Amino acid sequence: MGFTVATIAREPWPILNRFLRWHLDQGADKIILYLDDPDDPSLPRLKGEPRIDARPCTSAFWADLRIKQDARFTRRQRSVLAQAYREVQDGWLLVLDADELMWMRDRTIPEALDTLPADAMSLRVRSAEQVILADGATAFRTPIERAAVDRVYGEKSGLLRARFGLAYHPEGKSFHRAGQEGLNMKLHWAQDASGDRTPGPVWGADERAHLIHFAAPDYARWRAKVAWRAGAHGFVVPVKERVTEIAESADPEAGYRALFQTLHALTQDQADALEAEGGLLREGPQVLALDR
Repeated sequence: MGFTVATIAREPWPILNRFLRWHLDQGADKIILYLDDPDDPSLPRLKGEPRIDARPCTSAFWADLRIKQDARFTRRQRSVLAQAYREVQDGWLLVLDADELMWMRDRTIPEALDTLPADAMSLRVRSAEQVILADGATAFRTPIERAAVDRVYGEKSGLLRARFGLAYHPEGKSFHRAGQEGLNMKLHWAQDASGDRTPGPVWGADERAHLIHFAAPDYARWRAKVAWRAGAHGFVVPVKERVTEIAESADPEAGYRALFQTLHALTQDQADALEAEGGLLREGPQVLALDR
């Protein structure tokens, strides 16, 4: 069975291009791309690829969905994902953010979906979050037990323990089988008409399945989103408290840089310890360089 991808994005072209090319190369039947900026400069680049359905989110677009253009982003996100799901007639809908890539190691996404039992209504794939190693190389960390977080990060573990060693969502993202009635779309999974999560497996490292999350590829991009994440669910409470302390300090930028290093970079000792706990993925998917 095939799959459709849906996302709402406001990202620079290199990140958007990586997302689009990866999932088209993986065999997506269609990508429904909601552009949160209705005048997104990427629009002219998207013409000519019939599998990309670009939808600028104009005020008229939001009015048709009966939602305010300035409504909370997560509310607008759920609204467009619900619309996308209603349009998918067969196969699967894969819900992602544009800084994420769905990776099934050693096989394509359709090949992996073909192994699911007929009664699976969803498939959730856990996150593998980008981190920077001591030599500057990129790796990805996967969720580990909270006791293991303490062993890896020591006195800094309080900033990472709540999400099982990740700075952002360990839950990952989901595929949703088409044709389910009364589905309530969430950001990481969906609920059926009774309010229960739709049935299906959860995959991770053991199944060679990863949601590759480029959450903070460098300090500048991370710093630009600090205020938004601190005001939403992007950061856990201990990180939010640390952000507040930094903002009120004598040298906020130094504090933010130190926090970035704590959250998104590993010392050699941390990397070795994380690998021993089974939480470090040193090799990720081969993707487009961001300068393209």
